[in-house]
Amino acid sequence: MTLLVRAIVRSADAERHGGDLVAVRDGDIVALASPTTGVPAPDEPSLRAHHAIASRIHDSGPSLPSRFGQVFADEHALAQVIGSRRDELAAELETVGDRVEMSITLSWRTPVAHADEPEPTTGREFLESRAARERERRDAKDAVDRLLGGLRSEHQSARTQICPRDGVAAIVAVLIERNAVRDLREHVSAFARNDDRVSATVHGPLPPYSFVS
Repeated sequence: MTLLVRAIVRSADAERHGGDLVAVRDGDIVALASPTTGVPAPDEPSLRAHHAIASRIHDSGPSLPSRFGQVFADEHALAQVIGSRRDELAAELETVGDRVEMSITLSWRTPVAHADEPEPTTGREFLESRAARERERRDAKDAVDRLLGGLRSEHQSARTQICPRDGVAAIVAVLIERNAVRDLREHVSAFARNDDRVSATVHGPLPPYSFVS
């Protein structure tokens, strides 16, 4: 029977999560895992179930959510990994606490489908294509800076993907206190209403997936 890791919590918080999870301890750090057989497929039902469990854990207190698919052969193997990273995990738990992640997708109002562009056949076409992509990246970074400029301290707890795919200027993950979720939604909504380059979609609150290693 293998173990699929769901989250890392403090020892003092481990008991509140019920008997459906296995608690593997090393000092004051505990990994919460689900018994499983083999490596589960990353299909939609499994991913949704993992997110539901990670969210339930984080709603109950500070945690470091695990990305789906971290499987260990047994409790001993998992305990060894926890022990080797105990100080790092404790520091991350202190930093993240029970704050939540909000994900903001900035989409171009007039997107360019790069996949439909013909391949450059001359040096000039290549340079023009590269210059266009660089302009798009600069514009995307500018949009992110304008968005985050009104978030004050949250700007220091942001992770950004610039131009991750066609039509999307950026995906911004922001780590905030739970009581700041409403203010962030209002800020993003106001930003999008007043920006002629990008629209904005907000997802969350989520466990802080983007802020743990």
